[in-house]
Amino acid sequence: MTRPPAAAPTGGDTDTRPSSCPVTGAGAAAELPTFPFAAGPTVEPPPEYPALHALPRPGRVRLRNGREALVVTRWADVRLVLSDRRFSRSAYTSGPLFARSADSLPLITTDAPVHTRRRSTVAPPFTAHQVGRLRPMVVELARRQLAEYAAGGRPADVVGRFTVPFTLRVMCRIMAVPEEDMPRFGPWVDVLMSIDKFPAEQVERCHREMQEYFAALVDTVQGRLDRGEEVTGLIARMLTPTREDRRLSRTEAVVLSAGMLMAGYETTSNVLAAVLHQILRRPELVGRILADPAEADPIIEETLRYVCANGSGGVPHVALTDVTLSDGSVVTAGEVVVPVPDAANRDPLVFDRPDQLDPDRVDNPHIAFGYGAHHCLGAELARLELRVGVTTLLTELPGLRIAVDEADLRWRVDMYVRGLWELPLTWDDPDG
Repeated sequence: MTRPPAAAPTGGDTDTRPSSCPVTGAGAAAELPTFPFAAGPTVEPPPEYPALHALPRPGRVRLRNGREALVVTRWADVRLVLSDRRFSRSAYTSGPLFARSADSLPLITTDAPVHTRRRSTVAPPFTAHQVGRLRPMVVELARRQLAEYAAGGRPADVVGRFTVPFTLRVMCRIMAVPEEDMPRFGPWVDVLMSIDKFPAEQVERCHREMQEYFAALVDTVQGRLDRGEEVTGLIARMLTPTREDRRLSRTEAVVLSAGMLMAGYETTSNVLAAVLHQILRRPELVGRILADPAEADPIIEETLRYVCANGSGGVPHVALTDVTLSDGSVVTAGEVVVPVPDAANRDPLVFDRPDQLDPDRVDNPHIAFGYGAHHCLGAELARLELRVGVTTLLTELPGLRIAVDEADLRWRVDMYVRGLWELPLTWDDPDG
């Protein structure tokens, strides 16, 4: 994959600019720590996150493409960068912090009005009201996947045999993507959702093959619409906007289709596995959910706050003008700023005992789904899938538990979404 060359940093040094990050003792620009920080074999935050919280001002880092940036970790500042139009995503042209090319990220890397037009075309099925109507379908697919999972014997990997196929089937149903094509997506998505795990040639090939697949599917749906056939699914919705100013080009429809499928199952499947892992490590939480399935909601919300799932750290923004942060420091126009939601979710100024998973946390304004105009489009669907997935597994498989030692688990390193490659589980014989 060919990326644009890194642009030279803009904005002159002043005494209001944040100092270089001392986490690694960096002083000179050449010694700046590299971001994203290396993730350990857990979903705990990198050690640099709490160290950055202790700084009086945001830390300065060097991105893997060589460009300097500020890393913003305070909850108030992360929300500011994510929601204030004085920070632009599209102005950052040095490429994303993971394998996918910028042009394959039509929502993540754009600002209004382009982002608004594209998002408004695909957003209606993901409102809280519409997602509520999807619950019977999601429950049906969870039970279907559970039957296949349990029939395969014990122990069984819950990632490959439940969380991935369950969430992928949900997205295929919503988009009207042929379910028989499901096996094709995994090899493409694993590469495209990596950071620097795979060679550029393999990334380019997966980009091309996935785009060709969805181009053919978009053309098939368009042909059926042109013939006056009734066509359901998200792709058909993209091609039949209710307003002319929301019309997508063919290229936009193809890229959005591929992106929606990836975003719709890759993140949720891995977070579901991570949530299960955290719950199963705490038998008291299992007991609470079995006694009252409604208890799953606050437990899941707290686990979303607690788990550090974003392997790339955050989305780079460029300050369009000088902006003052909560600590009084000034981000100067032209500077690159990376807001880190996972770090913000552990901000001790907002969360009491931030490094403790507390399902009884009363005030939990986490931003695991982002914030502002780019707040995760599928947040309500993800919540529904997490709730249904967790409660279905725990209530239908008595004595569900992790089947291997923690030391034997393989963690997703160098991937955009952190988590587990496999999570083998076992359960009691229902017949005693």
